Amino acid sequence: MIIGLTKSKTKCSLYFNQPAYKESILNGTDPVLDGKLIPITINEENGKVTRANETEKWYSYAEQKWANAVILREGKSDPGPNKPIEESDIESYFVWIPRYRYEIFDEGNYNGLGTKTSKEQIINIEFENKDTEPQSGTAKGQWLTHPAFTAFDTNGIWVGKFETGYDGAESTGAAQVNPADESASIEAASKVIIKPNVYSWRYIPVAKAYTIGRHYEATLNSHMMKNTEWGAVAYLQQSKYGSHQSVRINNNSNYLTGYAAKNEPTTGYTETNELCSVHPEACNEYGGSEQGVDGEYNTNYFNKASVVASTTNNYTGVYDMSGGAWEFTMAGMDDNSTGDGKTGKLSVGRHNVYNSGFNGKLTCSQCNENGVEVNHDITEVTGGIDLPTDERFFDKYDYSTSNITYNRGFLGDATKEMGPFQSIINGTKTRYVSSWYDDESWFVFSGNPWFARGGYYTMGTGAGVFASYNEYGIANDYRSFRLVLAF
Repeated sequence: MIIGLTKSKTKCSLYFNQPAYKESILNGTDPVLDGKLIPITINEENGKVTRANETEKWYSYAEQKWANAVILREGKSDPGPNKPIEESDIESYFVWIPRYRYEIFDEGNYNGLGTKTSKEQIINIEFENKDTEPQSGTAKGQWLTHPAFTAFDTNGIWVGKFETGYDGAESTGAAQVNPADESASIEAASKVIIKPNVYSWRYIPVAKAYTIGRHYEATLNSHMMKNTEWGAVAYLQQSKYGSHQSVRINNNSNYLTGYAAKNEPTTGYTETNELCSVHPEACNEYGGSEQGVDGEYNTNYFNKASVVASTTNNYTGVYDMSGGAWEFTMAGMDDNSTGDGKTGKLSVGRHNVYNSGFNGKLTCSQCNENGVEVNHDITEVTGGIDLPTDERFFDKYDYSTSNITYNRGFLGDATKEMGPFQSIINGTKTRYVSSWYDDESWFVFSGNPWFARGGYYTMGTGAGVFASYNEYGIANDYRSFRLVLAF
């Protein structure tokens, strides 16, 4: 019997007086729907979307098929169970990451560089309801409830399926939008779009990306993704519930979301487009294409071949976590205002030119650019956006003047546990890489106090789910961001 759509948080069917489908292995961490989120299934052959019937099996983490939901454009109605949803009616896609604990596989005590090895392995995960006593392990072999879930005390988080796009942008340049101030950033939240084959929103500093994230769906605790949340997706991907393999790079030079390279890269960033046909021993192909059209070296999302760029190796996973644009995370370094490197606020940037746009203290360790002394202010930024005070919405790391003191990372954030780390050279380019898929791994420090994740379309093997980089936090044409819902 049809009982109508409800706006309340529920685990019962929204349409039928029947219990919603649940998967036993999730131990009560099945997807939570509220208000605008519409559950969907995705056609395995062409990526087309159907409104799910929640009383039937619409996800299976045992089969690496993660739960997906969409937010519809304003004025578009839920069509009801088993009815198709037009792509043009969709505003944003999200993927459910259920709450879990994992077995610690590396304590991450790496204070500098060493000898890289190949340490990729399946990460042991057990799904864990929030009503279960959290695990608090710290040593290898012990279990730890992943911090991405304890921060909000939720049974899971909804992660943007793609890098955030700018609604209406019809070119790479049109998606480079830096709102004028905090007020304009709040208004710009209406331009968020999270879909395949759209231009990634770039050229925006951390403070404005954060503001946009918090105002996108505030009642659902929308926010800019943190490092620990990135790690939660990465570890689920590397478990038996994900693809547990190298996620293929998005090598689209036009920053179109959801694309996948036709060939697996075999070398890291060298500044050149090394074609597999010419350099099979050093393949690092990249190139652009039109929206929704396959390129010479890549495939678009609606081509089934794109699933190699998904965290599940099928359409249900998260895309753009390898390549595309580097993604700023809401994760930065302590400003060292107390002198012990642990109890101050976030550093807002390097100096008054290279900073995130937040108000606060700068931590420039050397005031020069390319060896030339310059007159930069390194005291504090005023007139920007206030730093958040709610610690659920950011990750803060201990202060250091070194970018290779990896032991400052958090268990679960997919940084320090990926060691040992090594400096290698591709051509003339020095790269710090981890022991997981040769992904580049640079840690925040006083010169570059903000994190970015995932890599860049030219980076070849250096891009990946476990890639990390240190940044000023300024607007940049190859930096984007991702959104998360936690309620």
